[in-house]
Amino acid sequence: MLKILCIRRDESLQHRSAIDINVVRDWAALMRCGTEFPPVTVWQDGDIYWLSDGFHRTAAAEEAGRKEIRAEIRAGTFADAKWDSYAANSTHGLRRTRSETTAVICDALRHPNANKFSNVYISKFLQVPEATVRYWRSKLSLHANVRTVTRGSTTYQMDIKNLAERKSGSERKLKNRRDQASEISEMRAQASAPVKALLSIIEKWSLGQLPPARCVEVLEKFVHHKVPAHLG
Repeated sequence: MLKILCIRRDESLQHRSAIDINVVRDWAALMRCGTEFPPVTVWQDGDIYWLSDGFHRTAAAEEAGRKEIRAEIRAGTFADAKWDSYAANSTHGLRRTRSETTAVICDALRHPNANKFSNVYISKFLQVPEATVRYWRSKLSLHANVRTVTRGSTTYQMDIKNLAERKSGSERKLKNRRDQASEISEMRAQASAPVKALLSIIEKWSLGQLPPARCVEVLEKFVHHKVPAHLG
């Protein structure tokens, strides 16, 4: 049993749009009749007890005139209480509304702990579909530098920093090469025989078929008319 006056009820740990006073009154009436409710969850940080699960039960106990309430006390910080609060009411008590659930998912994905866990883990923790977590993580662009990844029976830390940037860079490089080949082809169709030969040299170099040093050598020979015009 924990004194209610010792419990800290921070607004950021309560993910309801508001405390439902009707629920509080109904539960208070049940408490007066002797109905036992599950213990609330608090996190002890020194002399502070942060409430992470049980805002309606605590309010109902006060309404019923009680000075104490059954509590499960866990050792941890405010951040621990914050993370635990996201799972509150996912499987018991007054269920969350759809908008409240969305807000919880978004807040959880902004928490530092989210960087350590996969979408599957977070979906089980919050009791929501994995696809929903994946959608909101992508939408919020919360891509951590390190992500816990599970493949079969193996779990490991994967560094995903700059993966998107490297992929984007490779795509731009490939696109540029395609554009170059297309433009060279167009120029060759309008050029004279000597210029066509020159374009052939440039094309081979741009496609990686001719090393830079060799390209310079061939160009020098071309300029001095020491190679056939086709070069091919």
